[in-house]
Amino acid sequence: MDSLSIAASGIRSAEVRMAASAHNVANLMTDSFRPLRIAQTSVASGGSTAHVHREPDAREVDLLHEIVQQMQASHQFNASLRFFETASEMRGRLVDLLA
Repeated sequence: MDSLSIAASGIRSAEVRMAASAHNVANLMTDSFRPLRIAQTSVASGGSTAHVHREPDAREVDLLHEIVQQMQASHQFNASLRFFETASEMRGRLVDLLA
């Protein structure tokens, strides 16, 4: 997997994590709500994937946990975006050198 694909997979994983957490916060007061959870795994060829699953039992949403999830998603998104920008810039410079 090339560097741009690795960065893009990190961005997608962060978006999935943020969306699931936002869904949980939006349903904070919903009776019998089963929160969404994310399982993020590394891909052998590089990058990551995020899979959403629902808690098997209804439970209260832990707002502190969701805030931490959103902060992690934000940091992951920003880091992946910077990596994408750097890889893109390096690729552009390489093309300039070869042209």
